[in-house]
Amino acid sequence: MPTSRRENRVVETYARSLMESAKADGRIFDDLKDLEVLAQASPEVLAVLSTMVSRDQVDLLPQVTEAYRAMTEEDEDVVGVTVTTAVPLDDDLREQIRSRLEKDLDRKVFLIEQVDPSIIGGLVLEARGQRRDISVKTQLRAARKTLVEIDTKAGGEVA
Repeated sequence: MPTSRRENRVVETYARSLMESAKADGRIFDDLKDLEVLAQASPEVLAVLSTMVSRDQVDLLPQVTEAYRAMTEEDEDVVGVTVTTAVPLDDDLREQIRSRLEKDLDRKVFLIEQVDPSIIGGLVLEARGQRRDISVKTQLRAARKTLVEIDTKAGGEVA
């Protein structure tokens, strides 16, 4: 929150400038989402973006993102693991998952958390091109497939 009148005016000027530009382009809510993401960005990300803007190289951002992703996947010290759950992880479960993965992978692990209620429960883990799906949704799909196979083999009757 702004702490002084001057700071409040500066904040309002930036916000109004963005609002007017966004209105002209019909991007008010898209820009709001982008701004919310950037507000959480680390200082190093903002510094790189600032440099790219000052050098008129923002068009390179998708390539920089992809190159950075490739570098993170090749990094020997840290493994980024995407963890998809039906509900957000609490601190205890997050630490249990991280500890188990660090033991299994013999590396420091950075969790990238995603929430997807459609998986119902369980986890989907993805790291370095490998995927381990232990979600309830997948287990139900496998059970359904097994039941269909049994029904077909038994001639429509289950013994």
